[in-house]
Amino acid sequence: MNYYFIVNPASGRGKGLGIGRELEERLQYLDLDFRLVYTKAPGHAIELARKAVESFECIVAVGGDGTLNEVVNGLGESGAYLGLLPVGSGNDFARAVSLETKLDRALHTLLRGEVRRIDLGKANGRYFHNGLGIGFDAHVVHNSLRVKRLRGNAIYLYSVLRTLLKYRPIPLRIEYNNQTHTSDYFMVTVGNGTSLGGGFRLTPDARLDDGLFDVCLINNMPMPSVLRNLIKVYSGKHKEDPRVKIVRSEGLKIRSEEPFAVHVDGELLSMNLRELQVEMIPQALRVFC
Repeated sequence: MNYYFIVNPASGRGKGLGIGRELEERLQYLDLDFRLVYTKAPGHAIELARKAVESFECIVAVGGDGTLNEVVNGLGESGAYLGLLPVGSGNDFARAVSLETKLDRALHTLLRGEVRRIDLGKANGRYFHNGLGIGFDAHVVHNSLRVKRLRGNAIYLYSVLRTLLKYRPIPLRIEYNNQTHTSDYFMVTVGNGTSLGGGFRLTPDARLDDGLFDVCLINNMPMPSVLRNLIKVYSGKHKEDPRVKIVRSEGLKIRSEEPFAVHVDGELLSMNLRELQVEMIPQALRVFC
């Protein structure tokens, strides 16, 4: 098999560049048929992956969930093999497929691991592999982009607390499983994997290969309840709150008269949508894990 490595030098708050150089040395020592390239700007990995599937069997994302999302969008439904060497701040997808973050272990899995078929989501034409967030957590993503001095989970926790100060829930009309629900939602999470944002287990029982999304619907709640559930979400116990509902569905439609924010895999899709169509593409990805 030949491999095409797409390295995001900015991933992991700048660790990606050093990891890329170390990786290239190891790959040359292993005498693999490979090519390694670095991304130059946001969106570049999509273009690189889209071209790479014409000549390479396995496309490998070297970065975080955002880098992986771009590579997935380049692959689309091509059927090419997908690999991941996690170098991000959150690494939620790596956690979902039990992939270690240490380079030597992750590389061993890539070269010697098994292939698993997993589901792929699509939201208004944008693919996502792990999850999608509407409302509060999309605003958290927006605010996290401005954080420069923190690392790891501290970025997300700081951004959550900052977002709480100004966030206002919005009315959404949500259609799923032939039902329609309208409410002021604090946030809605569509999970293919179990967690987002570096360990927030919003859909703790989700499976990557069951052909269904786990949808976490959180209705508006007072600030003390938000803070209590913020602690519980790391263990998934937030689902015990009566204002939290988790359902399974093959897809959903969301509309609102007010603009709402959406992220996919931690990458901001839009801050001003009024309609969103989410659909499931069962077992469309072949991932080494």
